[in-house]
Amino acid sequence: MRSLLELQRDFAGALLGAGGAPRMAVYRGNVFGNWHGALAGAYPVVRRIVGEAFFEAMARDYARAHPSEDGDLNEYGAPLARFFETYPETLDLPYLPDVARLEWLAHRAYFAADAAPFDFARPTEARLAPACGLLESAWPVASIWEAHQENGRPERVNLGSGPERALVHRPDGRVEASVLRPGDFRFLACLQAGDALGAALEAAVAEDAGFVPRVALAAWVQAGVLTQ
Repeated sequence: MRSLLELQRDFAGALLGAGGAPRMAVYRGNVFGNWHGALAGAYPVVRRIVGEAFFEAMARDYARAHPSEDGDLNEYGAPLARFFETYPETLDLPYLPDVARLEWLAHRAYFAADAAPFDFARPTEARLAPACGLLESAWPVASIWEAHQENGRPERVNLGSGPERALVHRPDGRVEASVLRPGDFRFLACLQAGDALGAALEAAVAEDAGFVPRVALAAWVQAGVLTQ
């Protein structure tokens, strides 16, 4: 008698392959449709950049390479940036992997837990709020993301404008991507890595002589980026 694992593997192979009984084709269509919907929900900017027809075909190729392994479809699509790095049809869009990385941070930010208010009695325990994410890119990735939001102007993005350091956060319940100065990025990145507050401030000053620790700390607390 075949084991349950063998039956599951055969079923998965039939699902991701072609042909089979008509009822398998129907089931396959439903599953791919759900995966496509989850991917489109997590990566709306990528979909706007490449177009719906291309995105649908890409989503099927992605699903065959990375079938869902989690019952929560909100977790589906995490490796898309790495997929783009070797996907032949997107190699002429070298900025697309970082756009996908930023979009995944935005996706995770939307579902992240709310942060507790910053307690000034424990400033040395500062860390980034759960909704926050950081990305350092060779491309103007935050500008690309912003230009493809509702009422954005993609034609105004200059891909040759150089690198950007981006913060994804969720002020007032709305996910945003902001371009950071070098000192602010280094400060937040150090906290994200688990460095002590003093060490993070020192690293930021070393990175950017214009970084003022007292001003920066107050600003990031007010923005809801810091918690404990």
